[in-house]
Amino acid sequence: MTQTLNAPPQAPQAAAEQDLKDLASGGLVNLVGKLGRLSRAAFMWVVALLCGLEVKGLFDTAWSIASLIQRLGRFGLQVTVVRFAVAARTAGDQDQVERVLAAALRLGTLASGAVLLGAWLAAERIAAFYEVPIAGAVRLMALATPFLTWAWIFVAATRALRIMRYDVYVMSIAGPLLLLAGSVVTGLAGWGLDGLAWANLVMAVGSCLLAVHYFGHFYSLRGCLGRLRQTLPWGSMGRFSLPVTATDTIYGVLSNLDVLMLSWLLAGSPKEVMAQVGIYALARNIAGAMLKAPQSLDPIFSPIASELSARDQHHALGHRFAAISGWILTINLPMCAAILLAGDALLQVLGQGQAAYLHAGLEAMGVLCIAMMAQGLFTMVDPVLTMAGRPYLNMFNNCLWLALNALLNLWLIPALGMAGAAWAAALSALAAGALRLVQLYLIHHILPFSRSQLKPLLAALAGTLAGWLCREVAPTGAAWSLALTLGAFLAVYGAALVALGLSPEDRLMLQRAKAPFNRLFGRLEVKP
Repeated sequence: MTQTLNAPPQAPQAAAEQDLKDLASGGLVNLVGKLGRLSRAAFMWVVALLCGLEVKGLFDTAWSIASLIQRLGRFGLQVTVVRFAVAARTAGDQDQVERVLAAALRLGTLASGAVLLGAWLAAERIAAFYEVPIAGAVRLMALATPFLTWAWIFVAATRALRIMRYDVYVMSIAGPLLLLAGSVVTGLAGWGLDGLAWANLVMAVGSCLLAVHYFGHFYSLRGCLGRLRQTLPWGSMGRFSLPVTATDTIYGVLSNLDVLMLSWLLAGSPKEVMAQVGIYALARNIAGAMLKAPQSLDPIFSPIASELSARDQHHALGHRFAAISGWILTINLPMCAAILLAGDALLQVLGQGQAAYLHAGLEAMGVLCIAMMAQGLFTMVDPVLTMAGRPYLNMFNNCLWLALNALLNLWLIPALGMAGAAWAAALSALAAGALRLVQLYLIHHILPFSRSQLKPLLAALAGTLAGWLCREVAPTGAAWSLALTLGAFLAVYGAALVALGLSPEDRLMLQRAKAPFNRLFGRLEVKP
């Protein structure tokens, strides 16, 4: 819910309830958007089916590099805009909000242009290092950087108002759908890797135009551009953005490091290596569903954390933090069970024709799924530290995470292949998460845990036992076994949650989740 610019301060109880309502509503909107990005999974399936796993492996390698380029180009402005725009709104200075947006556009254009030039010149050397023909694809994907940077700035401006749906429309629905459509055309036309790179560029341009449209609902683009002739806070924003950019870029490296190091360290012919990279990337993307819940809550939690930090309300911040951590755990436990139960079927469909690598891919997916579920509880520490004015601490944490991940990959990939990459990612992520929790407690004296979070854990244990028993007695056949096992888990998990009792925060989230259906059925009832 959007707050008015000069709204009077609320009483602590009313403010807490309003923040939780905004967190629940915004998180649910973003979660729907993240689920909408399942078209990304359809994109991977289309690429694997129509272009082959070898082309998919080449695309995954090129995309791993291009995504780092795009992270550098956006210069952390998706966070910086929220931080500075919220501070200006809290102070009641609407003119300063426009100056913040103008400074962001200037910084984003300069940063993305410089990164684009560097990537264009380095593309051939990158391709030579990996000994694969990806230079043209890297250049085309790099051209998308300025458009995605502007799109993130416009979307961040609406997020600063606690409005999440435009982020979903642009980044979670329109962008992935454009990419999916482009992959279908590319696969049917036989354009290969370069066609997929062109689809990525079209997606970036389309997302930028849509973001401009929604931005215009609340801001004047002409007014913001007119501020470029005035004194702007680009210096302070740039200093804030530097560690945010470094943190974001390091995380981008971490997100793709295992894929890149697999491409480099796996033994075998280029075709065999790219096929294994393609299978591993599929497994990693499926396990990445564990991060959808925290990623959904991050955009709405960041402005709330910024406001509470600006007012030094650390106890209130800890209460909000513990509430959303409970929500993340409650959502992720059944999702983890579903992926572990259905993972073999998913990999067999997506990775058809590569049976030799499916067992290793399934093992890697299991390790990554459990690790990412745990990582989801630590992810929300980052916006707390950033919005409290400590972005350099996040940069330090990610540097240690990156170094540990790289060392473990060098040790484990030659010995264990895909499973080694998964264990390296899991162990390094858990170590970095533990470090974040220690820092959070030492600085703010808060932790994202509460006794109420034991309820979903106990419910998950009961559901797991029921699922195991059903699997033992299920009729022969993968479909029957999967349906009964998963159905038993979900039924017992839900019943146990209700029996153990829902916390006030959980009831609020449930009310917000039911609200759209209540409105829908209400409309249906009044129809003649």
